[in-house]
Amino acid sequence: MTDNDDINDVPADETAIEAEETAMLRKREIVAHVAQETGQSKADVRLILDSALGYMRQGLLDGNELHYPTLGKIRIKYPSREGAKPMYRLVPAKDARIAAMQESDDD
Repeated sequence: MTDNDDINDVPADETAIEAEETAMLRKREIVAHVAQETGQSKADVRLILDSALGYMRQGLLDGNELHYPTLGKIRIKYPSREGAKPMYRLVPAKDARIAAMQESDDD
C-alpha cells in the first residue's frame, strides 16, 4: 500500500452532510448523462472521464489546487500533526453555491 492509497479514506469535516442524508451520484449515471447530452457512446465518455479525472486526481496528489469553473476549487489539505489523514477541501463555484442556497430556501 502506498501513501496515496490513504487518500480514499478521507475524514469529513464539520460542514459535511452525513452520508445517509445524501444521494450518491454514481459513475454509470454520469456516463449515461454525458453520453446522452453529447451524442457520444458510453464507452467513449467513460474513457474520457476516466482520463480527465485521473489527471485531476494526480494533480491534486502532486500538491496542485484544481480549479474547474463549473465545479469550484479543490485541494488536498495535509494536516501538520503526525498521523492525521489528508482532507479534501472543496470550495464550490459561485453559481453552485447560489443554486444550493436557492434550493434550501425552496424547502
